[in-house]
Amino acid sequence: MKTCAARSGATVYAYAEAKWNGTAFPEVDDPTIFDGAKLRLQIKRSRVGTDPVMVEKDLTAIEDRLEDSTSSGNSNGHYRTPTIRHRAGRGALADLVLFLDWHSDGRGYGRHDYTGSPTV
Repeated sequence: MKTCAARSGATVYAYAEAKWNGTAFPEVDDPTIFDGAKLRLQIKRSRVGTDPVMVEKDLTAIEDRLEDSTSSGNSNGHYRTPTIRHRAGRGALADLVLFLDWHSDGRGYGRHDYTGSPTV
């Protein structure tokens, strides 16, 4: 996972890129791997302690990408999120959380936090 942020004047733009090396399955495009998967992209104010979220967006298109594979069953893939933006003062950053809900495990979404972008 790579989280990126850039500034143009008072506006901060953020996006994330996910890349994965999956295993080969005999099934092609198995829609039963997850009950749900989403990325939560956030723009936060950078400060000492907890960084407050200024704007966030849940992006669910990654589920289809994670369950997709080639005709030979290879499930390697990548996904780039749409860009979000927010007018922000000094010291903003982008952050990313991946939520996975494995099919029929009864545990709901598991949270996976990733390193945020440098402050812009």
